[in-house]
Amino acid sequence: MTTERKAWDTPLAHLRSLPFIQTLDFDPTAKTIDLTTPRGRHRLSVDVKRSYLDSALVNAILSHASGASKGNRRTKQTDATRIVLARYIPAAVGDQFIAAGISFADETGNVHLQLGDDYNWTVLGKREPPRPADADRTTPATIQLFFQFATAPQSATWTVRDLARAAGISKTKIALLLNQFRRERILNDKSEFQVTPEIIDRLVAGYGRTLRPKLVIGRYRPPESSIDPFLARLSKEANTEKLRCALTGGPAADAMQHFYRGSEASVFLAPPDAGILRDLRLLPDRTGPVILLRPFGELVYWRDFDGRMVAPPWLVYAELLVSSDPRAREAAEELRREYLQ
Repeated sequence: MTTERKAWDTPLAHLRSLPFIQTLDFDPTAKTIDLTTPRGRHRLSVDVKRSYLDSALVNAILSHASGASKGNRRTKQTDATRIVLARYIPAAVGDQFIAAGISFADETGNVHLQLGDDYNWTVLGKREPPRPADADRTTPATIQLFFQFATAPQSATWTVRDLARAAGISKTKIALLLNQFRRERILNDKSEFQVTPEIIDRLVAGYGRTLRPKLVIGRYRPPESSIDPFLARLSKEANTEKLRCALTGGPAADAMQHFYRGSEASVFLAPPDAGILRDLRLLPDRTGPVILLRPFGELVYWRDFDGRMVAPPWLVYAELLVSSDPRAREAAEELRREYLQ
C-alpha cells in the first residue's frame, strides 16, 4: 500500500486543490478519475507512472495516446480524457503532453488539466527536489531479466543455469535478482511472472536509460544512400552462417508487420572484427544509419521472418521508442497491438 500511495496521492492532492474542482473520486481498479466542477462532471482515464519519464517512456505514452485516439474515432467513444500521474514531469515533457492533448499531474506540483471547453489550467516548470543517491537501483542485468521473463513468462521457473544462458547474466547475479524479484512481488510464491503496466514502464525506461547504452557498439555507414543494400548483405552473410545477428527496431518491425522500416537499422551482432565490417561494407560514422548492438544471451534471437532473424517483440518495441521519428512511435503502437497484448 505504501508504494501505491506514493504513486498517486500527491498528484491527486494537487488536482483537488484546483479552484474549480469540487470533488475528485479516483478508482485505482478501473483507472479512472471522476471530477465534479461547477459546470458538470468529467471522467478521465488514468495512467500512473512510477518510473521517471525518459524519452523512451514519453514516446510510449504518446504512441499509446495516439493509438487510443484513433480507436476512439473508430468507435465514437470520445468521452474519456487521459491524464498521467507521475513522480515528476519536466517542462519539455509537459509541453509534449499538452500538444498531444494529455493532462497530467506530478508530485512536485506541475499540473495540466483540460476539461473540454470548460476549464484549462496549467502549472509547469516547478523543479523536482534532488533525488537520493540510491533512488534508482535498476541495473542492466535487471532489465535483461525483465526482457527474458516478458518474452517467455514460463522461464521464471527455469533453473538458474538455464536463465543465465538465456538472458546473458551470471548465475550469481540471476540468484540475487530472483530473490529481489520475490521481495518486490514481481514473482509470486509460485515463481510466476506477469507483465503489468509497471513492468512495461520499467522495461521501456530501463532499456533506453540503462541497458541500451551498455549494448551499443557504435554507428556505421554503408556506401549506399539507403539501408536496404546493407540489410540484403547482412541477410546473405547470416544465411551462409558467417555471422549470427538479429534485427531490432525499424527493420524488425518491417519484417514482422510491413508497417514501418525507417531510415536506420539497429542490429544485434557480436562485436564485429575488421573482416565482418569489410564484408558488410560498413565504415564507423557517429551519425551513420546502422547501429550495432551487443547481443545478450540467447534471448535476442527470437524468430525468423522470411530469412531474417528478429529480436523478440518487447526488445523491438523498446528500440522503436528510443527513436525520435514520430512514425516509429506509430510502429511501436501497431506492434504492441498485435504482439504484446
